[in-house]
Amino acid sequence: EESGSRRSARLPRSAGPPAPPTEALAMGSGDRILVEEGAEWAKLVKGSSRMAAGDDDLLDVAEDGNVPAEDPSQGQPLHRRMSGSAKPKEEGVLSKAEIQEILALNSDPTLCLPLEAKYWARHQLELFVQSGGTLRPKNCSIPDERLWANTNMSREEIVRALSQASDWISQADAILIGSGAGMGVDSGLGTFRGGHMGVWEGLEAVGLAYEEICDAKWFREEPELAWAFWDHCYKAYKDTSPHDGYTHVRDWGQKCPLGFYSFTSNIDSHWISSGIGADRVLEVHGAVRWLQCSKPCCPDVWRAPKDNGLTMLPTHRAAGNLPRCPKCKAVARPNVQMFGGDAGFSKARRAAQFGKYDAWLKQLEGRRDKDSLRIVCLEVGCGLTVPTVRKELEGVMHKFPQARLIRVNPENPGIPQELAQRSLSLPLGAGAALEQLRSRIASNETEVTFVLVGRTGGCEIQAPFGSSVGRLLRLASREEGLAVDFSPDSRAEYQDLNGQRVRIALDSSVPATAFRAIKRPAGSEKQLTVVVNLEVDFQCSRFPENLNEQLHRRVEEAGRLLDDVNALFARDEYQAAVLKCMDKRGVMCAARDVQCKVLPAFGLEGNERGIAGMTHCIGIVQCFSQLQAKVLQSMELSFVSRMGHLPHVVASERPAERPPPAAPTATEAHNAAAATAAARGRAAAAATTALPAHPAALCRTAEAVRASGDATLAHRPKVASLQLAIRKAMHFEVNVLAW
Repeated sequence: EESGSRRSARLPRSAGPPAPPTEALAMGSGDRILVEEGAEWAKLVKGSSRMAAGDDDLLDVAEDGNVPAEDPSQGQPLHRRMSGSAKPKEEGVLSKAEIQEILALNSDPTLCLPLEAKYWARHQLELFVQSGGTLRPKNCSIPDERLWANTNMSREEIVRALSQASDWISQADAILIGSGAGMGVDSGLGTFRGGHMGVWEGLEAVGLAYEEICDAKWFREEPELAWAFWDHCYKAYKDTSPHDGYTHVRDWGQKCPLGFYSFTSNIDSHWISSGIGADRVLEVHGAVRWLQCSKPCCPDVWRAPKDNGLTMLPTHRAAGNLPRCPKCKAVARPNVQMFGGDAGFSKARRAAQFGKYDAWLKQLEGRRDKDSLRIVCLEVGCGLTVPTVRKELEGVMHKFPQARLIRVNPENPGIPQELAQRSLSLPLGAGAALEQLRSRIASNETEVTFVLVGRTGGCEIQAPFGSSVGRLLRLASREEGLAVDFSPDSRAEYQDLNGQRVRIALDSSVPATAFRAIKRPAGSEKQLTVVVNLEVDFQCSRFPENLNEQLHRRVEEAGRLLDDVNALFARDEYQAAVLKCMDKRGVMCAARDVQCKVLPAFGLEGNERGIAGMTHCIGIVQCFSQLQAKVLQSMELSFVSRMGHLPHVVASERPAERPPPAAPTATEAHNAAAATAAARGRAAAAATTALPAHPAALCRTAEAVRASGDATLAHRPKVASLQLAIRKAMHFEVNVLAW
């Protein structure tokens, strides 16, 4: 029986009784019939020329095989070279058997051979293999990793690299994900080369290397063999689920202000099936889930059916109705770019993907803040033999000065020296590395609130602590209906705890000391918040004053709070009571009593702490015009703006003077002075040990320290810290009084 270039042997039954088990009948040079347990077996060794004596059908058997005479389909397939099928050995080209023989000289399974290795002289390949890739022919396509950085990392260096990589990803403006076959290992897929090599078990049986079976010529010369391999790949990719690393990367990319893209050489379509939109994926080598004509008669591509309906024969051939082109009825093939030039590969689908990818890159390159963009090139499982993805990501690194490269590869983690300062390596498997990064990012990513106030409009967003001001503006531009107009030299400033305005550049972040715990709108939950004033214009047509939705809700809540407070201030009973106040302290107490009645309805405590929270909630949005009028009205109705002529505190009547005491003796005066000095020293030390939080208490503590004129030198550091606390607290108190 013949099927393409392979043949199963059917031998004639012996006319006489079966021979004893040990008896062998000669059939030809090296060919024998063996009788074992009553069954006849034909054994043909490599180089056999005939199936039986007198057979005119000449054979050229490529390896040893045994075939039962009764049922030859159960035996090992025997190789027969057919005219016009496999090419004869090219002169000067190493065969697969010769390459495997040379590779056996090196026990390292991760050694990569370049695609042109079969064209080397035998001694050149032997030197390359025995030296572990050190001794190589000139113009070898695989780079010499000895000249690269990060080729041999310690455990401590890997831990530091994981920490740095998690920071880069958290602060990324955009992520370009490059992936190769190593990305699919943790999903259960094999790689084409390296330590996890194993794509199709039939490769060894049919005597072809991966590069040889991935040649479009087989769809013309032996389509059953071609579809046996590709149907196996299609089922393996379809039946395998992407591992969690795909989801982790997708989640990181969705948080980036300028988005993300997947540039992959994999043909399994796992990025799309993991939830990433097809408009964010470039499958540079095509995908097995799409078919095209093998001629091709047209550039059309179409989706492959869920099941091609093919079965695998023991001869490693496909049986069944092979997929056909709907136009010319020729055998179809996967829309995958194969080896050997593959001029028939339909580029229509890939061209559409390239168009979207190039548009994304050009959009980034055309930004005015291009030189400050933090683009993270995350490369996972990309080898050296076909470096398509590696070269693409390294090219992007050269386009953007602030870009960063993270190379995840357990076998080839090296980094070119010209990129070493902006790159790091993780010599780990894809699944392990991505899970480590996910854990670190989740534990270190603290979300805080940024209120961005521009020359016109404003925006409130949540972002990780440490985000640069430029990244905040890029995040703001993602808000629905909000446009942000800024330049790389736009100025930004924030207010520190001392009330001083501090200017920072757009590529810098706001320090932790500038944040305050402020209540979020519509609830009592507090979050660290900072106000950043910018020379930026915000434009939004959805809400008044060019605000985004979050900031609009905050302004509305502050307005309602002021309306309720002003309604109580306007009542006759309050106006009558406040007119009786003789000093500023009395006016402030009356105003606070009214405010404490309103605060619980807005998620604030009805006490001094709640009043402080109210001051912050209103203060961060008071600059917008619709609140300024309400604040001025509140100060007018509460009498706070009209109490300037009143004393701070009305002095109480002095008590009647007592007669002076008798003068103490010299001994009594000395003992009293010593006791007083000791008591004052103890009081000063105790007062400075635990600093009270309330400004009035701090002032009393300061008076105690000031009164202790003979405080020792050991107390002076405590006095200095106390004075700093007093300044901060008094600044806070002044803000409250001003309101």
